[in-house]
Amino acid sequence: MLKYCKKCGRQVQEVFGLKDGEQHCDYCHSIVYPVPDEFLDEYKVCIEDELEEQFIEEYIKSSPEFDQYLYDHRDEELAQRRAQKRAMLAHGKAVLEGRDKGNRFGVTCPYCHATNVRKISGFSRLGTLSWGATPKEWHCTHCGSDF
Repeated sequence: MLKYCKKCGRQVQEVFGLKDGEQHCDYCHSIVYPVPDEFLDEYKVCIEDELEEQFIEEYIKSSPEFDQYLYDHRDEELAQRRAQKRAMLAHGKAVLEGRDKGNRFGVTCPYCHATNVRKISGFSRLGTLSWGATPKEWHCTHCGSDF
């Protein structure tokens, strides 16, 4: 079921299983209300294109809770929030993989592409020497691989 916010005009799909039974707008945190059936398409998932302006005028802009500033800036601010969230997730991933600081060797793990690698000491490499085998020079502290 499609719901709408009387304050900012945001339209959202109903979230089922909420504890208090009330769903709040993900932008302005006001309570959202069901869109009347006469404005919905046959599947009840979106407002009919030809009825959208009428719905906005009758139900959103005429509401005493309506805030013109929030309505005008809603999409722009939500896009900024999404971009910030993506940047935070990318930074978190870079920290986990060790790519946030780089490394002094300029080497990346061929398996997980992390840069938090360390050079295997000469003494440690002696134990890996065998006939015809190339000794491993690097150890990835992210995935544990030697390469």
